[in-house]
Amino acid sequence: MVRPVHSTIAMTQRSLSKALRSLSIAGVATLVVTSSATAFVGGGGAAHTDCFAAWQVTTAGVTANRGPTGVDCQDGDPACDVDGEANGRCTFGISVCTGSTAVAGCVAESVTEVAFSRRTERFGLAAPDPAATEAGCGQATVLPVALRTTPRGPRPSRTVILGLTATAASGRDRDVLRLRCVPNAGAGQCPANASGGPRELRMAVAASGTDLDNGMSGQSHNFPLPAGSTLRMCLSGCDATTNPACVEDDAATALVQSATFGPPLPLLAGGVPTCIVNRFATPGLTSGTADLASGEIAAALHLLSDVYLTADTQICPTCSADDVGGTGRCTAGRRAGQACRTESIMEVSGAHASSRRLAVSADCLPVGRPVGTLSLTLPLTTATAALDGPAACGAPDDTCGGGTCSATCDGSACVATTADGQCIDAKGGVSQLCCSNNPRTPCFPDSSQGIVRTGSAGTPTPAWPEQTYPKTAAATLVSTFCEPRTESAVIDIVTGLPGPGALVLPVEQAFLP
Repeated sequence: MVRPVHSTIAMTQRSLSKALRSLSIAGVATLVVTSSATAFVGGGGAAHTDCFAAWQVTTAGVTANRGPTGVDCQDGDPACDVDGEANGRCTFGISVCTGSTAVAGCVAESVTEVAFSRRTERFGLAAPDPAATEAGCGQATVLPVALRTTPRGPRPSRTVILGLTATAASGRDRDVLRLRCVPNAGAGQCPANASGGPRELRMAVAASGTDLDNGMSGQSHNFPLPAGSTLRMCLSGCDATTNPACVEDDAATALVQSATFGPPLPLLAGGVPTCIVNRFATPGLTSGTADLASGEIAAALHLLSDVYLTADTQICPTCSADDVGGTGRCTAGRRAGQACRTESIMEVSGAHASSRRLAVSADCLPVGRPVGTLSLTLPLTTATAALDGPAACGAPDDTCGGGTCSATCDGSACVATTADGQCIDAKGGVSQLCCSNNPRTPCFPDSSQGIVRTGSAGTPTPAWPEQTYPKTAAATLVSTFCEPRTESAVIDIVTGLPGPGALVLPVEQAFLP
């Protein structure tokens, strides 16, 4: 007897579930490990002891840029400013690291004590574990430093000076760190548009209405994307009064785009705790166009979607700040204890009580290797995207086992309904269609209907050519695309790959001067 395709997939899912959970338990055991920093501010002192202890300033790539012990951070530079916004202050994440081997002529030793200067103690800095034999950092202290406000505009802050003494068997390392917040001079910003139009289009994912569907099984349909996840597009070509048609400056966009498209996505995929990290490929966004008058947008989005199997009690590492935009520390993952900014609050239906409401941040990523990576190229548009059959992307049409992909969704595929009648899946995304013989199973329609997603453009206001910025609008980007196999047979079987994919992405767009 030949079993229906959807029945075979369900049986495969059940048989794999145990193995997935055992893998997830092994994966989560490593989430409490703090990763080693790769760059430090040495702090000065004698060269032969200068590697005993060092400072990490927000991220691992920040080094001294104002003498050997000074760091000037441009307001809004995400490398050193935790909040990532040009808002009149720099929020530093300061941690002390031991075991660095980055200083020529210095051999790292185990540090037995770290003592802070009297004026440093008031900031509450934490020393790393004195028993550490490898490079490691203590918990970060979040330290806001405001620009000075003058009649001539913002000026550099006063210098904040921190000091410590690290003691090892062969001597002491006395280190100083001098911090300043300075006005932004272009760090993390798109260059000026030579034609005189806006320099950047930012597209922030809306709070509801997202839907990502992967593969033919239905198990990886109806994924949401974290609200606030941002696409940035540096612009050229459009001008102030005669030409509203902007084109993307691909090279400039690549320099300002962050490493990931938003924070990690925590899910219960087929009941299995899963953390998905959507990294931008190289390049991440290309061939973009954006019309200032109509709001029409098109671009190609290139993502590498890493899939981590975790545990119900810690689906993704979180940030300790409970509110969006707040700064705190990563609770786990490769940067446990280091500074973070909460970017989105994710509600995970069916999760353990302590994991239901997750404050996620791109600063807080899982450790270890993903079990698989989806390589996605998504042609985005505010118009209509479609994949025609038969057998879109080479996948079989009959995924409902004799039923049709024509039913209104029910059960876990429709735990809530929007004002306009759309079903919201338990995973958080929008349900499109489900199988007629199993309305809890999402599906793609067969080749007679095709896979269609319809976007919408919003007219930016104030309307062009009026020269007030930012110009804002709500829009919906959509995409249909083909997905290849991954390096993981588990993911391919559960997801139904190779096969088609589809995306609905409501965004709040802003053209910036």
